[in-house]
Order: sequence, then C-alpha cells, then structure tokens
Amino acid sequence: MLRASSLNKSYAGETVLRDVSFVLSDGERVGLVGPNGAGKSTLLRLLAGLESPDSGSVWIDPSDTVAYLPQYPDEDLGLTVREAMMRGAGNALELERRISCLERRMPEAGPEELEPLLAEYARVREEFERLGGYELEARIEEIVSGLELGASLDSPVSELSGGNKTKLSLARLLVSGASVLLLDEPTNYLDLPALLWLERFVTTGIRSYVIVSHDRRFLDRTVTSVLELDAENHTLRVWPGNYTEYSEAKRRERESQLQAYLDQQAEIRRVEEDIRRTKEQARSTESRTKVDTTRRLAKKVAKKAKARERRLERQLEETAVEKPRRGWGLHLADLGRDPIEDNRTVLDVRELRAGYDGDEVLRDVSLIVRGRDRVALLGPNGSGKSTLLRCILGEVPYEGSIRTGSGVRIGSVSQEGRELPLDRTVIEVFRSRNSMYEDEARTYLHRFLFAGEEVLKPFGELSYGQRAKLALAMLVLSDANFLLLDEPTSHMDPPALEAMEEALSGYVGPMILVSHDRYFVDAVGVNRVLVLERGALREVEGLEEYEEEVLERA
Repeated sequence: MLRASSLNKSYAGETVLRDVSFVLSDGERVGLVGPNGAGKSTLLRLLAGLESPDSGSVWIDPSDTVAYLPQYPDEDLGLTVREAMMRGAGNALELERRISCLERRMPEAGPEELEPLLAEYARVREEFERLGGYELEARIEEIVSGLELGASLDSPVSELSGGNKTKLSLARLLVSGASVLLLDEPTNYLDLPALLWLERFVTTGIRSYVIVSHDRRFLDRTVTSVLELDAENHTLRVWPGNYTEYSEAKRRERESQLQAYLDQQAEIRRVEEDIRRTKEQARSTESRTKVDTTRRLAKKVAKKAKARERRLERQLEETAVEKPRRGWGLHLADLGRDPIEDNRTVLDVRELRAGYDGDEVLRDVSLIVRGRDRVALLGPNGSGKSTLLRCILGEVPYEGSIRTGSGVRIGSVSQEGRELPLDRTVIEVFRSRNSMYEDEARTYLHRFLFAGEEVLKPFGELSYGQRAKLALAMLVLSDANFLLLDEPTSHMDPPALEAMEEALSGYVGPMILVSHDRYFVDAVGVNRVLVLERGALREVEGLEEYEEEVLERA
C-alpha cells in the first residue's frame, strides 16, 4: 500500500501541488489526469522518491517496492536488449546470483556452517520464486514480444528507434518484481496490438498502478478510479470508476453547479429589485409628504430595506455558489467551410509503391476516397501509414499514380510537426503560412493557447502537444477541404482532445486519420476503417472488429 499525505510542492515560488492526499491500496489501479502542466509528472516523482515534497509525506508499506517509468526515459546504449531487460529484473537477478553462490559453497561447507547456509538458501529461493525468477527468461520474451519491440534480445539498444527505446523502458519496468508501478504516459508510441497487450497485462496482474495517460480508452479498460489534478488550485480529487464514468460524473456535477448558480443569480436579482423598489418608494414617500408620522414610517421602511440588503450580502458571503469555470479550449469552429460533394472523387491512388533505402514499405496500394469518406488508417508501427500520407502530400518519391480531384485543397497535420522549422519562433512559423499583421496573429494564436510571450518561443522548444496545436491553428486558416491527420492527438491533454473531437465531428468533409487513440477515432465518427500491414492495404468492418482480429492473433 502507498499513502500520500498533505503533499505540497513549489518551484521558484510557483505552486504545483497543494495539500495532495490519497491512498493506493494493494492491487488498485488508478488513472492520474489533468491538463498538461497540472503537476502529474511531479506527483509521480514524489511518489517514486526521486524528489522531496516541500511538506507532507509519502509512506510505502515495507513489503512493497516501487518502480517508475518517466515520460522521457533514458536507456543505457551500451547494452543489448537482453542485458537491459535483465537489469530491469533488479532483485530477481541479484537473488539468482546469490542462489548460484550458495550452491557453490554448500558442498564444501562443514556441519556448523551448512545449517545457516541451508536456511539462507531456502529464504533466498523463496524470495526468488515469489518474484517469478524461475520464469524470468520466459517473461522477458513474452513482454518483448507483446510490446512488439521490433528487435531480437541480442540487438544493441543503440540501434532501436526512439519509440522502441520507450517500449524497452516500459518492458524493463514490467519485468521487475515491483509491486507498485508508476507509469507516466506508457501508451506513447504504442500501436494497437501493443496497446491491447498492455491492457491485458495491467488488468490480469496483482500489482498496484498509478497511470498517467492521454489514451482514454486505455484508462477506461484498466483503471478503477481516477485522480484529478486541478491546474488552477493545484489540488487533487478522487473520483470512482474509469475515465468515462469520471467524465460523465464531472459533467453532471458541472451542470448541477451551473443550474444552482443561475438559480441563485435569479434570486439575487429578484431580491435586489425588491429592495431597490422598496427604497425608491420610501424615498418618494418621504419627499412628497410633510406629515411627520408618514415620514417616520417611510424612513423605517427604508431602514428595513437597508437591513435586507446587508443580510443578503452576508448570506452571499456564506452560501454563494461559484460560477463553474470554463476551460480554455481550442477554437476550431471554422474547419471545413467549403465541403466537397458526397460522391465526388477526392483522391485516387493506384498501384502505389514506395520505400526507403531499398526497403519497400508500400506495395501496390490502391485507394479511392470520396467526398464524405472519413477514413481511419490503422496498422502496426512501421507499416507505412505515415509514408502513405507523405506520398499523397508529395513529400517522398513513389511509383504508381496519385490523383486528387479538381478543387481539392489538402490540409495536413503531421506527427510532431516534423515539417516545420525548429529555429523559428511560433509567430514566425505561423505568419509564414498566413499573411496577418503581428497583432492580428497574436490574437488568433491566443485562441489556440499561445498567450503573451509564448508566441516568441522557438518552435523547437515547444512540447509536442503545443506543436500539434500550432499545426491546427494553421490548418484552420488553410481553407483546406480534405484533411490528412497523422497522429494529431499525440501528447494532447483531455481538454484539447475534446475540442478537436468536437471540431472534427462537426467537419463534414473527407479526411484520412492516422491515430492509435481509439476513443478519439470513435468520437470523430469515421465511416471507413483501413488497415495497412506488411505494405498492403485492406478494409475492415470497423475498429472493434480489428481489435478482435488483433486479439485472436496474439
């Protein structure tokens, strides 16, 4: 069990966490959510003991051990995958070495020495067995295979791609004997087969988890409660249920609070109007009459009205209903102003072949997209999804034919803004695509969460979530009527995801969407699901059918 009590943390006088408390019970799986910058990673580092709180404490049961997966892990490039995984086994590896040492010593030990050696041998073997040490090699192979690391156990870590290095860090954590796992964005870079495998791994074990993830479907299927960090007041609140249940409960609470606020405001206006009318009548009566008793009565009425006014003020101080805060969301309402006719051919791809350095990635790919097609393009990492989009955009050479319909204007968002210059500022990148005055550009970018001096930051210093938001800002102004979206949700927090879902669900034009975020794919309402595997493209009935197919093959 793990318990956080009244944790407070600040950096340079800026509060990040305020009076944060919660309990993680044995076998419990919780999701930690909140906007980017709310302090989720900070809280995980405090729980892992990598940082100390300014005040408060973290208590861990002495029988438990904690392992932590950072959002951007480092790997020892001098190791092979097998060596890195064995190091992840931690205590199990040390216990195995101790067992071997004891087995060498016992045959040579005298009677007096043998008895304590046997006792230690039994204790060490029991602990080794408890940690699953005898199945360690098989477990390593299962985890590496399940996460589709794309490399043999003897491959050097230095040869892995950035995504596969992240997978290796996750694999090392999963193979450890730790009973409490703290996972910061474990779903980044995982394709659907690896996501489904990880879901099953998390839900079938007996460990406890605190999971930070923007993959809401993953949270729906793995966690039993949600910890929400508030970015404004820096406090934490516990909600029962999975992500969807938390989201619905929060929506109902906000609607109830809004109605209570509106009702109270209406009552305040009614009482204030009554007080104003009473005071006005008293003043009018007092000014029109010279009869002393009438004047005294008018003054008494005015005095009572003033007392009611003070009573209302005290009542509001004690029982005022706070107006629900509106999140600062993305504004994408202008997306798709010039839709294409339903059955008109937007894109015609015939016998497309493409690759890199002699390695063929796409083989005889053919595809027709019409005016109302909303296509989800799925498939394992490395299957060629991004390559297909880049061929359509004319960014990589290919064989075969690609034709777009007359009047079709393609707008695209690429993974992590790879086509944008890293050394230019946000406002320079934005104005290079749009002829706006600087003040006008600042106002527009503010709508996309770039406030004040943030527009002067170099593009290369932005988080990947901020890069995606800048790409979206430019997409809205591009006058595009056919969208190519390559992992547009990467690193985005829930408020931004929900704003993009709302915009794309209202967008009536054609699009091709590459995304591992199943919640997002469902929310935007795709009507075709294509799967790209081993260079070949095929259509399936839907996302659920593809998930079932992947699980059957696992």
